[in-house]
Amino acid sequence: MIDEAKSIWAGLEFRKAMLLRNVEPLSEPQMLWRPGPDRVSIAWQLWHIAEVEDNWVRLLITNEPLRFPFGLQVREAKRDDQFPAKQQLIDYLAEVRGITEQRLEAANPEDFSREVEDVDYGRQAVRDIWGGVVTSFAWHAGQIALTAKLLPDSPVKTMTFGYWREWKGDGK
Repeated sequence: MIDEAKSIWAGLEFRKAMLLRNVEPLSEPQMLWRPGPDRVSIAWQLWHIAEVEDNWVRLLITNEPLRFPFGLQVREAKRDDQFPAKQQLIDYLAEVRGITEQRLEAANPEDFSREVEDVDYGRQAVRDIWGGVVTSFAWHAGQIALTAKLLPDSPVKTMTFGYWREWKGDGK
């Protein structure tokens, strides 16, 4: 994998373990809980992460047909019974991440400089589209963490990082 692809891969993989740590203890009803009116559930966010990573790349970079393995796009899912189960969503993310790894393994340096036209962001280099995929993952993984912690009787615990303890000076 070339260095630019390695950086994209690292950006996608860096927070994946924490995302899965936040999702793993949740029940199916907790996956569907919404923090307020017109808000989305953790199931919606997890589905969206995988769908963006797969279909934005298909649309703009690989020119492959879009795919919707659950029969509809996440934005079309309005009822709880339209959402896949938690494990199906985790498996979908793993499948897409495997496809992403193959795509990045096959990339050449000039691939990242190629320009594409995005309906929302205009003319962009492929590296910028990949940057959007990475930031979308980070954005929604953070929303999942926040939503999980807002759940009534949440099983998700707040993490304390070593660098924070050192900075605060308590060293614990």
